[in-house]
Amino acid sequence: MIKENIIGIQQKRMLRTFAIILIGLSLQGCLATRSHIGAGLGATTTTVACVSVGIDNPYVIAMCTLGGAIAGADMMYQSDYDVHYGTIVDHMNVATSGSSYTNWHNRKTGNSGIIKTTSLYYQGPFKCVDYDVTVDITNPWPVIGMGNIDRRTEFGTACQMPDGRWLEKPYKNPYTGEWVSR
Repeated sequence: MIKENIIGIQQKRMLRTFAIILIGLSLQGCLATRSHIGAGLGATTTTVACVSVGIDNPYVIAMCTLGGAIAGADMMYQSDYDVHYGTIVDHMNVATSGSSYTNWHNRKTGNSGIIKTTSLYYQGPFKCVDYDVTVDITNPWPVIGMGNIDRRTEFGTACQMPDGRWLEKPYKNPYTGEWVSR
């Protein structure tokens, strides 16, 4: 009976400490990167999973937390969205006047994308490219049961600034008459 109470008190202390750490991380605001968020969510998920299956050794729970943090940070850091946006920029940097395609696929996650440039023209000193992109990404969110599927096709025009950055060119919405960017 006393041993069970001690274990219960240790679990409550550990969960309270972990909650304080999570609150502190969430209060970082703009300082928190995707890797920090992934580490926090991965650590939370694995800690809850370890405690829920009956693990009561604080060292084992700490190892579960550490492993989840590492896995969550890795998932968020090496995002397929980064690969997709990087492929778009690379493709537009070498775009020609005709249409061209670039495909990417991640065998590990099954995610993919297609980038198609349809035309290239210059507006003053700026190189502008019309493009179509198709995204097919399923997020492996580091929280159990919180993945989502992102399948979409986007159309747009981007112009390259003198420093090499690409900016989305706004267009006039025919229904509202307002200038918006996609």
